[in-house]
Amino acid sequence: MSGRPSGLEQNEPQAGVAYGGGLLYTQTARGTIAAWDPATCRQKWSLKLASATMQYPPVWYDGLVYLHDGRGTALALRADTGAKVWEAPLSEYAAAPTVVDASGVWIGFDSLGRHHLDLKTGAELHSFHVPGVWGAYGHPVALGAGAAWTRSDASGDVTVIAWDQKTGKAVAKLPADATPVVGPGRVCVAHLGKVRALDSSTYKAAGTCTSSVEAATVRLVAGGYVYVEDADGRLVVLDEKTGKVTWSYRRYPEPHPRSIILAEDDARGFVVPGIATSASRLFVPSADGTLIAFGKA
Repeated sequence: MSGRPSGLEQNEPQAGVAYGGGLLYTQTARGTIAAWDPATCRQKWSLKLASATMQYPPVWYDGLVYLHDGRGTALALRADTGAKVWEAPLSEYAAAPTVVDASGVWIGFDSLGRHHLDLKTGAELHSFHVPGVWGAYGHPVALGAGAAWTRSDASGDVTVIAWDQKTGKAVAKLPADATPVVGPGRVCVAHLGKVRALDSSTYKAAGTCTSSVEAATVRLVAGGYVYVEDADGRLVVLDEKTGKVTWSYRRYPEPHPRSIILAEDDARGFVVPGIATSASRLFVPSADGTLIAFGKA
């Protein structure tokens, strides 16, 4: 981007990127949000928040960009100009990503809670909390099969719970030490390195895969495949129906046998997921900071 990426990384740490509506959107830990033309690498607009602690990129949805500043405020911006459409107060700080679907904006919290906000106004539609239960990394929300999935890593309660999106009632509770990923008819969960693809109606396992280091995270379900980040340093691709490994790729060196690695971490610490598919290609970040495109997703 004409030299801008270097300055962005050095002066604005933890930059993340998202795509939508023909533009790229970057967001940094200190709260600089910008839009870029992917064809020319020219900046279309930029906005600096007064105070922010951010770990995830914004989300584009139907002409707007949604995000939260990590300090108790959710925002919606016009995707073409960056103009602020609304601000909404949140009940607590959060480090989790913003999730958006047709029903609204979803933001999770450490206290196994979530806000559900109106797309157009930011008005609160639902707010839900479970006292005394905590999740890691801001407790991200996953949506699918009519439920909002949130994870707890409290002592003795390493689980994921599916909450009915309309009523807020718990409909399923499963052992899991990583955020689940939901695909068509499947919810994929991981616990102690064992990945299970469950039928989203019966929650029966359609297939399983086990990590050699007892830690793995499902990053993506798309095109009939389940993409798993094995904590042994590999990207492992499973057939969604059978759970069998179709291929794998080593992204990072294998960790030392005595390394203590948790799901959603690797030997270097927590890594924000960055795996995506587009036009039958799979895009995966490598250990040296480059982006790898595989020819068939």
